[in-house]
Amino acid sequence: MSSPDAIAEVASAIAQLWDEGCPVAAKPDEMAPIAVRRWTSSAQRGVDSQDVRARVRDLTKGLIAHFERDPAMTGPLRRDYECVAERVHRVMAKLALE
Repeated sequence: MSSPDAIAEVASAIAQLWDEGCPVAAKPDEMAPIAVRRWTSSAQRGVDSQDVRARVRDLTKGLIAHFERDPAMTGPLRRDYECVAERVHRVMAKLALE
């Protein structure tokens, strides 16, 4: 599946999170390309592509760095970013099987 298709799938999943009440999923069209790029480039940062937990942590870190003015002050929103990262993982894993 091409990157534009993956971005569209991820944006849809993030929009669904927003509908479910996730406060950090307000901008799915902005968040999706960043999430897909970060997910697919994790090996460049030394993250083992087989280690899903490490990739989710890496994506969480990247989303916080991109979307929060002061990442050190994210506090409880970190769990919401983790939720987004986990959903991105599910979408990307599904796409890899197709």
